[in-house]
Amino acid sequence: MKTRQVIAVMILLMTMSGFSSRGYGQQSLAGNTESWYAYWGIGAADFTYPGEVNDLLEYLERQDGVTRTKLALDMFGFYWHVNPMTVGGFIVNGAADAFEADGETMQWNHYLYSGSMIHYLGTSFGKGLFIRVDAGLAKMVLQSSQDDPITSDNGYGGLVGGGWSFDLGGTRLLLNANYAYRHIEGDDTEIISFSLGGLF
Repeated sequence: MKTRQVIAVMILLMTMSGFSSRGYGQQSLAGNTESWYAYWGIGAADFTYPGEVNDLLEYLERQDGVTRTKLALDMFGFYWHVNPMTVGGFIVNGAADAFEADGETMQWNHYLYSGSMIHYLGTSFGKGLFIRVDAGLAKMVLQSSQDDPITSDNGYGGLVGGGWSFDLGGTRLLLNANYAYRHIEGDDTEIISFSLGGLF
């Protein structure tokens, strides 16, 4: 997915959220248990790197004795109500792509420091279908057991996704399916992730 397409989808989702929330303009926040929320999540990820890099890493993964671990993370998320069905705030969306062989490790850490919005499509906050949109500053760090970490220049990126939320009373469990895009130092990286998060 190209940069313009990602931006167009993000704008569309934000616009849809704004329109669908107007019907709740007179609704009170009294039914919500918190005035602000923290969010953390963890799950599995799949990466698409630029051209030859992607081919090289897939070749490395197929070698005997090589273990590849791919994780998705949401960290330090804090949200406040924009309206009764929508919360906005900031979050660090991360992903780790790690290789291990014979005790040696190499890991790419992907970060997106972003503004974020979560909007519920039903009639009850914290329950049912939701959409999520993030946009912000992207960075990548390469770590190796043999060398010092290498940090990229700053880039930009975004995330669009959604899923189903379970309201447990004070805590909401969110099943997420997300597409994330990073543009760093002229290269594009795409990440598909499936995760479980807690909004509390």
